[in-house]
Amino acid sequence: MITSFNIFVPLLMGSGSSLRTGLKVRELGCRKVMVVYDKGIKEVGIADQIIENLQNAGIETVLFDGVLPDPPDTMVEEAAEIARKEKIDGIVAVGGGSSIDTAKGINVLINNEPPLRKYFGVQKNLKPGVPMVFIPTTSGTGSEVTNMCVISCTSLGTKDSVVSPVCVAKLAILDPDLTLGLPPKMTAATGIDAFAHAVESLTGGQANPLSDALAREAIRLIVKWLPIAYKDGSNLEARENMLLASTYAGMAFTNALVHLGHSIAHTLGANFHIPHGIACAVALPEVIEYTAKTEYKKVKMICESMGVPLKEDASPEEIGTTARQAIRSFIKSLDIPNMKELGLPLEAVLKLAPKVVADNGFAIVPYRISAAKVAQMLKSAYDA
Repeated sequence: MITSFNIFVPLLMGSGSSLRTGLKVRELGCRKVMVVYDKGIKEVGIADQIIENLQNAGIETVLFDGVLPDPPDTMVEEAAEIARKEKIDGIVAVGGGSSIDTAKGINVLINNEPPLRKYFGVQKNLKPGVPMVFIPTTSGTGSEVTNMCVISCTSLGTKDSVVSPVCVAKLAILDPDLTLGLPPKMTAATGIDAFAHAVESLTGGQANPLSDALAREAIRLIVKWLPIAYKDGSNLEARENMLLASTYAGMAFTNALVHLGHSIAHTLGANFHIPHGIACAVALPEVIEYTAKTEYKKVKMICESMGVPLKEDASPEEIGTTARQAIRSFIKSLDIPNMKELGLPLEAVLKLAPKVVADNGFAIVPYRISAAKVAQMLKSAYDA
């Protein structure tokens, strides 16, 4: 087998590591940076802590606190206009995937003309942006180590990605102290997002031995530590291991890519505006059962990583059924709601199946299925 593997972003990890933000940003040669975050990060004091650290290092700060969930392209374009006028030479993003994706979108537009939707897809020839440092406060998206940003296109009502070296950070700072205050529901939703990254990258057609190793370890860590972090948010060991698992899963899916589960999640998120991690979870058990038809060896690895026993001679169908039941049980243990509990109308959900198969990620599903089959999977998952 000939394969390649990329680890894009250097990491600084450990309790208190965010206190080195100013020093590290100064080492990158930055003197005036835009700090990107949402109002929730401001309210809990994390944003001010990072801003003060930067300013104490002699770095001028331009603040953008207007980050919205599922970042709309119009919001990113507004922030990029501020960044250009202020002539910033660096970006520091603090928060979850929305803050980090917003920062990446800003960087795309610093030296490339808007609108942002022009750059959806793989872009190898964009003009470079500025150095970026990402400080995640959740353990889910893994966006701090990926080469893409996921953006909501307001004119089309869809979610799409820019994939480019311009989206790659110079440094990710993983400080578990900043995740200690994450509420239980958000801990569960972001943690299951990382789990979805791991199991989808393990079963996708782009997987390689290194992405497999990272995905399997991410699954093992998440199954062990996410329930602990969910029940006891002050457990620093659990928080640190979840940050590590999220990063492993992010590295895995950047190389192996995700598939049907995320096509479903993107479509549900764009149409019903539910949190991305929950959107990833609602049909994930059915998605992994579907993959077992051709990827049963990988689905068996998922079961092994979750500590779920399988018969030595289990058939692909038995492996798929066992995996579906195990993943559904894990999701329920975290009190993550199904589509019915979220209040989504079944008829409206089923009508989205053609949009799922039109999503870019559907191009790399393990094997092709029809929109009718996707609708059948959604119906099965609806009140599971």
